[in-house]
Amino acid sequence: MSLFRPARTVTSPSGDYWELYVSKTALPAWRGSDADDAVDVSGYGSAQFDVLELPVMVLAFFWANLILPLARVVLMLPVAVVRGRRSRAVRIEALRTFPRREVLLWTTTDGHAPRVLDEIAAGLSQGKIVRPVGSVYTGPE
Repeated sequence: MSLFRPARTVTSPSGDYWELYVSKTALPAWRGSDADDAVDVSGYGSAQFDVLELPVMVLAFFWANLILPLARVVLMLPVAVVRGRRSRAVRIEALRTFPRREVLLWTTTDGHAPRVLDEIAAGLSQGKIVRPVGSVYTGPE
């Protein structure tokens, strides 16, 4: 099992290229700031806008959208790896990147993982989304 290398690659009859990843680790999500609309730039170009505010705004942008999310991922990654090693649950993710990114998720156990992976690959190669016995299809992620 590898997070960075697909376990299988499949092409459907319509030409969709799917990569199947098998992992026991659910990586932490990247969460940037959602305060994009909170910045009031209505004073730009008027006497209210201070040029000294610009470096503070740039620093706040990098802090909220790069530094804090990166620190969160770095702190949560060891926790996610330990949880994955202790769990019997296996995640099978089907990833299609073109024409738009789509990720489908199935969850199964260690014993069922090879058979479930074979059934998912066979279904995607026929252009179908299958629900193998012994797995739970979560749907688009």
